[in-house]
Amino acid sequence: MSEQGFAARLKTLREWAGMSQAELAERAGMNRFGVAKLEQGVRGPSWATVQALARALGVGVEMFDDSRDAGAGKPAAKSPPAGKGRKGKGKTKGA
Repeated sequence: MSEQGFAARLKTLREWAGMSQAELAERAGMNRFGVAKLEQGVRGPSWATVQALARALGVGVEMFDDSRDAGAGKPAAKSPPAGKGRKGKGKTKGA
Protein backbone atom coordinates (compact mmCIF):
# COMPACT_ATOMS: atom_id res chain seq x y z
CA MET A 1 0.00 0.00 0.00
CA SER A 2 1.26 3.47 -0.80
CA GLU A 3 1.66 6.00 1.99
CA GLN A 4 -0.93 8.25 0.31
CA GLY A 5 -3.38 5.33 -0.01
CA PHE A 6 -2.94 4.49 3.66
CA ALA A 7 -3.30 8.17 4.60
CA ALA A 8 -6.62 8.54 2.80
CA ARG A 9 -7.96 5.26 4.19
CA LEU A 10 -6.95 6.14 7.75
CA LYS A 11 -8.68 9.52 7.59
CA THR A 12 -11.84 7.99 6.10
CA LEU A 13 -12.03 5.27 8.75
CA ARG A 14 -11.36 7.75 11.57
CA GLU A 15 -14.08 10.10 10.33
CA TRP A 16 -16.59 7.24 9.98
CA ALA A 17 -15.78 6.19 13.54
CA GLY A 18 -16.56 9.75 14.63
CA MET A 19 -13.17 10.25 16.26
CA SER A 20 -10.81 13.19 16.31
CA GLN A 21 -7.13 12.61 15.65
CA ALA A 22 -6.53 13.05 19.39
CA GLU A 23 -9.16 10.42 20.29
CA LEU A 24 -7.76 7.92 17.81
CA ALA A 25 -4.23 8.57 19.02
CA GLU A 26 -5.23 7.98 22.65
CA ARG A 27 -7.06 4.74 21.84
CA ALA A 28 -4.14 3.49 19.72
CA GLY A 29 -1.50 4.48 22.27
CA MET A 30 -0.01 7.09 19.96
CA ASN A 31 0.66 10.80 19.86
CA ARG A 32 -1.85 13.00 17.99
CA PHE A 33 0.96 14.37 15.82
CA GLY A 34 1.84 10.82 14.78
CA VAL A 35 -1.73 10.25 13.59
CA ALA A 36 -1.67 13.59 11.77
CA LYS A 37 1.58 12.69 9.97
CA LEU A 38 0.12 9.34 8.93
CA GLU A 39 -3.04 11.02 7.58
CA GLN A 40 -0.95 13.55 5.66
CA GLY A 41 1.19 10.81 4.14
CA VAL A 42 4.30 12.37 5.66
CA ARG A 43 5.33 9.01 7.06
CA GLY A 44 4.27 5.42 6.61
CA PRO A 45 3.13 3.15 9.44
CA SER A 46 4.90 0.18 10.94
CA TRP A 47 2.94 -3.08 11.08
CA ALA A 48 2.50 -2.60 14.84
CA THR A 49 1.00 0.85 14.17
CA VAL A 50 -1.42 -0.56 11.58
CA GLN A 51 -2.55 -3.17 14.11
CA ALA A 52 -2.97 -0.59 16.90
CA LEU A 53 -4.97 1.73 14.64
CA ALA A 54 -7.21 -1.10 13.44
CA ARG A 55 -7.93 -2.14 17.05
CA ALA A 56 -8.66 1.46 18.04
CA LEU A 57 -11.02 1.88 15.07
CA GLY A 58 -12.70 -1.48 15.64
CA VAL A 59 -11.84 -2.77 12.16
CA GLY A 60 -9.63 -5.48 10.75
CA VAL A 61 -6.23 -4.61 9.29
CA GLU A 62 -7.55 -5.61 5.85
CA MET A 63 -9.55 -2.36 5.85
CA PHE A 64 -6.25 -0.57 5.16
CA ASP A 65 -5.55 -2.67 2.04
CA ASP A 66 -6.05 -0.41 -0.98
CA SER A 67 -5.56 -3.29 -3.42
CA ARG A 68 -9.23 -4.09 -2.77
CA ASP A 69 -10.25 -0.78 -4.40
CA ALA A 70 -11.71 -0.65 -7.88
CA GLY A 71 -10.64 2.98 -8.32
CA ALA A 72 -6.95 3.78 -7.99
CA GLY A 73 -6.20 5.94 -4.97
CA LYS A 74 -9.81 6.02 -3.75
CA PRO A 75 -10.67 4.57 -0.34
CA ALA A 76 -13.18 1.73 -0.65
CA ALA A 77 -14.74 2.56 2.72
CA LYS A 78 -17.58 4.78 1.52
CA SER A 79 -19.88 3.44 4.22
CA PRO A 80 -19.09 2.81 7.88
CA PRO A 81 -17.43 -0.47 8.77
CA ALA A 82 -19.90 -3.11 9.95
CA GLY A 83 -21.42 -2.12 13.27
CA LYS A 84 -20.10 1.41 13.01
CA GLY A 85 -21.86 4.64 12.19
CA ARG A 86 -21.30 8.30 12.49
CA LYS A 87 -21.77 9.29 16.10
CA GLY A 88 -24.50 11.85 16.62
CA LYS A 89 -26.02 11.14 13.20
CA GLY A 90 -28.68 8.67 14.32
CA LYS A 91 -31.70 10.35 12.74
CA THR A 92 -32.53 10.03 9.09
CA LYS A 93 -34.81 12.18 6.96
CA GLY A 94 -38.43 11.31 7.42
CA ALA A 95 -37.87 9.66 10.78
